[in-house]
Amino acid sequence: NKTIVTMLSLLGILLASGSSRSGELPLERPTSSSFSSPHSSLFIGGLGYCGIRIAEAFHKSHPECRISGTVRSQERKTQYHNHPWLNVHVLDLDESYVGLDEHGLSDLVSATHVIQTVAPLADFDRDPILAFHEDDLRRSARLRWVGYISSTGVYGDHGGEWIDEDSELRCVDRKSLARVRAEEEWQALEKEETLGKNGDGDIDDDDYQKPRIDCFRCGGIYGPGRSMITSVLREQGNERSTTSAGGRMSATPKYVNRILVDDICSALLTAASSDDDSKDGRRSGKIFNLVDDDPAPRNEVGAEARRLLGLSSADDGNNEVNNKAAAAGRKVRATSRNTGNKRCKNQRLKSEYGWELSAPTFREGLMKLLDVESR
Repeated sequence: NKTIVTMLSLLGILLASGSSRSGELPLERPTSSSFSSPHSSLFIGGLGYCGIRIAEAFHKSHPECRISGTVRSQERKTQYHNHPWLNVHVLDLDESYVGLDEHGLSDLVSATHVIQTVAPLADFDRDPILAFHEDDLRRSARLRWVGYISSTGVYGDHGGEWIDEDSELRCVDRKSLARVRAEEEWQALEKEETLGKNGDGDIDDDDYQKPRIDCFRCGGIYGPGRSMITSVLREQGNERSTTSAGGRMSATPKYVNRILVDDICSALLTAASSDDDSKDGRRSGKIFNLVDDDPAPRNEVGAEARRLLGLSSADDGNNEVNNKAAAAGRKVRATSRNTGNKRCKNQRLKSEYGWELSAPTFREGLMKLLDVESR
């Protein structure tokens, strides 16, 4: 009778969910890529400085949704005991190289949304999630959206000119080249015709929705504990300047593309919560520059941090020394993150998803951080 059929159907859903836990809703096939329903779930590769803040932002916005993620060791896992809503799994990228255990893999393949923050592995020069679990993602019937965190370093040097997502990739360093490859692998995965179909066997074309995979090229990330205000406070009483130069001094300023960590969270939440359809038709994955509006030189940011802290500027003397060194043909100290000089535009992300910056420039960002950093 109908009652028995209904009970068997519910049992089938529960069995298919695999990783559903007591008290949680069954894991149904989502009907949209939007992270908005109780059936949505998020898996974050890398619960580090940025990843844990992303998790907290999604949980605050959607407390009913399941969130899980990875750390690199059991020791790191214990640090998240105060996040009872977060399922933490170990993805050992230092010793074992075995990928996720069965519980972590269950959360990955049942996720509707995946955000990958971990840089490509040096031993593989590949994205670690794809290196270990590409086939698992390929078979996932629930996957609807992926946000891959890349870097503006892939552009290399453009002589300080303004560039956008279609500009030439001129990077030459190994880390940035590995980022390029990881972007290409994620984009290739999105183009596979059967992506997401294998998990449920045959799926009618009317019911099938291809997952969307976006790549976000982040500028330098700053936030609590990682800002110019932090640097200035640490360097008080020392003769070291808060500015640094890269290579020879020249008439072209060394621009730094940056982004406040809170704005990374808002961008990902906005993208993940967007519907499949846009004003131009069905959305497909794109590349976005995730930066603020003002790629200012480091010395300008340092001067503003010192002003906010009520300290005198120490920049003029240091720049005079650097200019004399350049005039004498000597190289000044290079930065450890010198991936070329460019100014990245962010209009595509604003236009596509309606994203708004809470800190359009470093000035607003430093003001937001002032109370936290100066305590």
